[in-house]
Amino acid sequence: MRTSLLALGALLFLSGCSQHNATNSSKNASQKNHLSEIKTPHTFMLRGTVIIGHESQSIQPCGSDQQYWINLSPKQWQSGNDIQSSPYQPMYGELIGHFEAPPKGGFANDYPARFVVSQINTLVAGEGVSCQRSIQPTKAFGSEPFWNLQVVNGELIFSEIGKQKQAQTITEQQFDINKRVYQSRDFSLTMTKGICKDTMVESIYGWNSEVTINDKKYQGCATLAAQDTTLNWVNTYQGTSPVGASGLTIGLTLNADHSAITTYDYNTDEPQLVETGVWQATRDNKLHVLMSRHQRQYMISERVFSKDGEKISAKEEQVNGVLFPIQSGLTLYSTDSK
Repeated sequence: MRTSLLALGALLFLSGCSQHNATNSSKNASQKNHLSEIKTPHTFMLRGTVIIGHESQSIQPCGSDQQYWINLSPKQWQSGNDIQSSPYQPMYGELIGHFEAPPKGGFANDYPARFVVSQINTLVAGEGVSCQRSIQPTKAFGSEPFWNLQVVNGELIFSEIGKQKQAQTITEQQFDINKRVYQSRDFSLTMTKGICKDTMVESIYGWNSEVTINDKKYQGCATLAAQDTTLNWVNTYQGTSPVGASGLTIGLTLNADHSAITTYDYNTDEPQLVETGVWQATRDNKLHVLMSRHQRQYMISERVFSKDGEKISAKEEQVNGVLFPIQSGLTLYSTDSK
């Protein structure tokens, strides 16, 4: 039984493998739906180098050597392909989406996870824009003449070539999934979700913009600030659990590129066990950890952690689609002082 559990990645936290075998399929389906509801992902921004081609589509986050497969809609794929000057051209990209498990076969299987893209914020195929550029604020922009309107520290700041900057305090703003509206005394900015192409450069953006400055109207593209607002989860956690007389130390590392590593160390001469995958926040402010490799072998293991101060805890684990309770729960403590 011990070897079997290790192979599954549950590592002796599961309560009663035999109980699970006796559970009927309808109960399993109910359990899986329950975990699915808990881990509804919170979409976030990944920025980095993007490759789009027929057999490879990926993003490598800035400052990381990790790569994730990206799932694009047909329209997103075509828009990204149209701005390339050659196949598989490296592009700078800012993508909004969430992680899902990699498939068991196909091109995406080689990656730790699939990043399902709900929106392209920025995709630039031309030279000069890369990860070395500082993160830009939410802004609208256009040409003929060149202008931009930035949202910075509660102000709308308008710039037009050859003229002095103007700034006004934002008095009203409204957001929904497809539209954003900012209003000051004499300025307004309306951002509408949709692919917008900059005709001056090989770039596409995720929003169209309509701007009014002192009754003069402008139209152009717009982007959101490329901030990943979920990075407060980045940390290293550790905990222990008694396993017979030996004991077990569990480590969980959450990196800024959203990669995750879980380690299991017995207080014996047995080798360390390692699982790798990704992490993402959930909409109900929990942490979803999705492991796709156990000792480099394909295996999907998922846990949802709740946070309480410097500790996180999980009560169940889903392994290859089957839900197990974690015996006595799993609690890990932050090893970093923040």
